[in-house]
Amino acid sequence: MQIKILTNKEGYLKLNIKDTDPHTLFNLLREELLNDDKVDFAGYWRDESFYESLIFQLRMKAKTSDPVQAINRALERIGVHTKEFIDLCKAKIE
Repeated sequence: MQIKILTNKEGYLKLNIKDTDPHTLFNLLREELLNDDKVDFAGYWRDESFYESLIFQLRMKAKTSDPVQAINRALERIGVHTKEFIDLCKAKIE
């Protein structure tokens, strides 16, 4: 996976992500970012290559808020949810 920062200023972050199928992971990240009260908008679209790359945008409510910190908080929450899910599945299967 390759992630290129296109813009990071004044509470706005725009990334270009290249992978074989970035949709699944970044849809999960988008959903979790939207749970953050400091986030105004999180979304993405496929660029011209459609299958191999997407453009991800994140806009904070305050221009002074750091979108990278919002992503880090969202990734932490995703990690907690993932561990809970794994533990639950293992408990039910074993």
